[in-house]
Amino acid sequence: MSARAKIFVALFSGINVGGNRIVKMTELRSFFEELGFGDVASYVQSGNVVF
Repeated sequence: MSARAKIFVALFSGINVGGNRIVKMTELRSFFEELGFGDVASYVQSGNVVF
């Protein structure tokens, strides 16, 4: 039986809406990496993160 990797998705609501308090996706990805998650990727500017 082959091992399966677990993939998680964090869905954020209201990030980068209206141009106020912009969160850079590079900073968001770095935050998740600092938390110890690997293979972190964000989806456009939505704030959704796959790790």
